[in-house]
Amino acid sequence: MNDINNNPFVLDETGDFAVVYKPPRMHSAPLQNGVGDTLVDWYAAQFPPVGDLSGRKGGEGGLLHRLDFETHGLVLFAKNQPSLDFLLTQQEQGNFIKEYSAICQKSAAPLVSFPPPPFAVSPIIAGVAIESFFRPFGPGRKQVRPVTDDNAKKEIAKDRGNYYRTEIVNVIDKIADNGHYAFTVKLRRGFRHQIRCHLAWIGCPVVNDPIYGDQPVTDGFLALRSHALFFPDPASGERREYRIEALLYP
Repeated sequence: MNDINNNPFVLDETGDFAVVYKPPRMHSAPLQNGVGDTLVDWYAAQFPPVGDLSGRKGGEGGLLHRLDFETHGLVLFAKNQPSLDFLLTQQEQGNFIKEYSAICQKSAAPLVSFPPPPFAVSPIIAGVAIESFFRPFGPGRKQVRPVTDDNAKKEIAKDRGNYYRTEIVNVIDKIADNGHYAFTVKLRRGFRHQIRCHLAWIGCPVVNDPIYGDQPVTDGFLALRSHALFFPDPASGERREYRIEALLYP
């Protein structure tokens, strides 16, 4: 699975949910301008009722979470409204966990408009969490930046609740002696570009990131993969776990 699959596919499904692979350079859900050919469109063509479900946003159907356009990996769909409502509640309670693998390269210099990093990043160790609120940044508000100022945090907290946490589960230092770092990170709640921004914040932007990286982008893919999902089964309440191979090289 380190070879990228350029087409979506269903990894597994029950009567209540489906675990679907999203390839890179595909939108998860329709945008405001109505762009088609999204993962929601693709799966609704396989199972039409999923498109009629009512989630957090219009046009998402039974989609539980999005991946960035460039990011690839596992996505969860609910297939009926009771299952969607159940899984959305579990998500709010922090019981829907997503695990990602990322290949990163040390940044040559701090990126523009980032606050000081939250902890010393040399050496990088597992078992710590990167935490912040976020604010839109740049032309068209296409980027985000971590927010650490106390006054700003209080204002953002009125609308968004707690910090967004990126938990570093594991780090492999300089894999294959090419200067790259292989991160495994875990999310319980996610914000747009969260992992990409948080890793860039500690000086380790994802390889081939056109927004947060400071290295030339090659013809390859963004080295970020959603490789594992953990959530309660809507029917039984038992813990479900799905995995594909973690990303080991860019």
